[in-house]
Amino acid sequence: MFTSVSLIGIVFTQLYWVRKSLDLKEEQVDNSVRIAMKSVINQLQEIKNDSAFQKHLYELSCRKIKLDITDVIVPSTLDSLMFEELNTMGLAWNYYYGIFRQNDKKFVTGRYAKKEEELIESPFQLPLSSVYKPGNYYLTVYFPTKSSIILRQMEVWLLMSILFLVVLIISFAYVIFTIFRQKKLSEMKTDFINNMTHEFKTPLATTSLAAEMLLRPEVTGNADKIQKYARMIVDENQRLKNRVEQVLEISMLESGKQDLHFKQTNLHELIKTVVQRFDFQLKKQNVKLMLELNAGNPVINANKENITNVIFNILDNAIKYTPNNPQILISTWNTKSGIYMRIRDNGIGIRPEYHKNIFKNLFRVPTGDIHEVRGYGVGLYYVKNVVEYHRGTIDLESEPGKGSAFDVYFPFNYDQNPM
Repeated sequence: MFTSVSLIGIVFTQLYWVRKSLDLKEEQVDNSVRIAMKSVINQLQEIKNDSAFQKHLYELSCRKIKLDITDVIVPSTLDSLMFEELNTMGLAWNYYYGIFRQNDKKFVTGRYAKKEEELIESPFQLPLSSVYKPGNYYLTVYFPTKSSIILRQMEVWLLMSILFLVVLIISFAYVIFTIFRQKKLSEMKTDFINNMTHEFKTPLATTSLAAEMLLRPEVTGNADKIQKYARMIVDENQRLKNRVEQVLEISMLESGKQDLHFKQTNLHELIKTVVQRFDFQLKKQNVKLMLELNAGNPVINANKENITNVIFNILDNAIKYTPNNPQILISTWNTKSGIYMRIRDNGIGIRPEYHKNIFKNLFRVPTGDIHEVRGYGVGLYYVKNVVEYHRGTIDLESEPGKGSAFDVYFPFNYDQNPM
């Protein structure tokens, strides 16, 4: 908060001084114009007082009843003097000037084409009474691009000020963005740790309970119960092992250090194996799971364990996020270059704005009222890494309330060449 206020204060202070500098520069330009005009009038006086010019005026007066102002102030001389003096001040860019009679606003000489009104209203006006009498004549100058002249003279300083202000604002925005991003990452990591702790505690608690049951006298003599609880311990240990390996494999995939061993693998067999693992859970939650394994050639060159985990993760999500009357369809089909696997459910679906983030690390889609759903946001990130490691692709089709479908593609002719 204080940093933001300080930044705003710095910006406004800088803008204030820029404005003051422009005002001072404008005043400097105005003074330069007046100095140039006074210098022109002084030189006109010197020319008038020159003996040769006085002789010329005397000869003119002999032929004319009255000398005009243009006889005393020669237009060509005035034009030359105006340019020289304004150029000396760095102001000879785009200017108009003229001599006009104040009583009737009539111009007698100068460069004033179609700018009479502007010249009459110009703040740069000096009387010519010291050069020509009688008559109420004024020399006036008008700069239509005075602002451009001021900016041009200050362009380096202004550009530097603007540049530093922009850099300051961008740097501040980047810092704020980084702070919020770090805060979000911290929240995601905290959520990840909390959920991972829950995920680990569940199989450990189940294993501990099963082990206690095996120690009871009424169980030690019952082979069926021993088999049941032993199977429970094995399954929960496998589940815990899979979770740990998944986190470790993500780190290795990201670093490119994992050297996976590929061999000819039947995708249909892996699907059936994973479905068999979920047999107890499917029955418990009354899930209707259908298989349409229509691919004529289900064999791909792949790492069996990784592809198994891919199927396991997607199917696990389909079950977790389908709370009512769950129906899941796993289908496969071939293309010329590979095999597609689709896992479709009729669950809660995913809103379109989350589609682009669904495969990011630690990202979890807000589930609204489905508070009991647990996870730590690495499953689909792991899936995407494994699929891409196999030079495959994964796409999502989903709408809220209409379920989700994950399409995974694996090529046939993939030669192992880790990325």
